[in-house]
Amino acid sequence: MRILIIEDEQSNADRLKRMLEGEHEIVGVCASNAEVKAFFANSTHNDVDLILSDIQLGDGLSFESLRTIPEAIPVIFTTAYDQYAVQAFRFNSLDYLLKPIDADELHAALEKVSSSKYQDSSSTTDAIAQLLESVKSQSIRYRERFLIPHRSDEYLIIPVSEVSHITIRDGVVRLCTLQGKYHTLNMTLEEVESQLDPQRFMRVNRQYIISAIAVQKLSTYFLGKMRIHMTAVPNEEIIVSKDKVATVKRWLDS
Repeated sequence: MRILIIEDEQSNADRLKRMLEGEHEIVGVCASNAEVKAFFANSTHNDVDLILSDIQLGDGLSFESLRTIPEAIPVIFTTAYDQYAVQAFRFNSLDYLLKPIDADELHAALEKVSSSKYQDSSSTTDAIAQLLESVKSQSIRYRERFLIPHRSDEYLIIPVSEVSHITIRDGVVRLCTLQGKYHTLNMTLEEVESQLDPQRFMRVNRQYIISAIAVQKLSTYFLGKMRIHMTAVPNEEIIVSKDKVATVKRWLDS
């Protein structure tokens, strides 16, 4: 099959390509809704037999661009979080895989697509549109504050509006406020990412989730990479890979 991958994490996209190579043709990799729209503006549905798509991209949910694909191309969604599946997938004819993706589960899903008859030209786009409306109507509630143990008998309440960034180092996840103070979180970075509004926060690499309002400036770095300077900790090096620079810029410019 000719497969289009939609994934904003280069490492995840590379892993998918390795799992598919030799058996299927990768016709493209898109890292954002903007790239998906550009891809289909310059190609036809005959170029793609299947789409493997992440849900949460740097510029919003992939449902936004996929509901406009020109024909009924089968879509398998890939996500690290099951919140969307719990909310709406069971009510639509759409398949999904939870990350980290298991090779056997991936190939089983591909076999399911190969053996299916997608004769209804509106089935996929209609299902995605319904899924998007379902997600919107349920008004996904993102985290508004963190309750953090402080000393032996106190808790601090930190609104997300006061968060500069969240990072992991030596296995410990820490939240940094706009004042430059660090607090330990008893969560994984993936759990934190899934609970924050993607319009306000972005995971820019494996170690950092940043708040848009806390960015002081951007500067070029070696080999096409980019450095993000945070107002609270201007000397801290937060490096974005060359592949993700454009996505981060679009997010900050939205």
